[in-house]
Amino acid sequence: MHETRFINEIFAILKEKLAKEKGVEQVTVNVRLSPFSHVGAESLQGSFKELIKGESFRKVNLKILPLEILLECKSCKRSTRINKRIFACPFCHSVDINIQMDKEFFVESMEIER
Repeated sequence: MHETRFINEIFAILKEKLAKEKGVEQVTVNVRLSPFSHVGAESLQGSFKELIKGESFRKVNLKILPLEILLECKSCKRSTRINKRIFACPFCHSVDINIQMDKEFFVESMEIER
């Protein structure tokens, strides 16, 4: 379950942020997930829903957004940002590409409603 690593990161941030907050009614955690991640959005969402039951958090929603990554074509020298899994340059269709991926997952923000 590779999802567990990402979910543990979310839980650590929730514990840190919510320890300081009073009267929290609803929390939305916005995360970014690379299209090249070994974890799919559906499996991350499903695992989150199951694992959150064992935590003390109330009314926490997970919003998974695509992570844009840089694709550079070595053939035509053009660059573009992509948020879908593709394996060829969208301009010249060459497969001689370089994909810049610093992270495959990160927590972007949290929305807290009181």
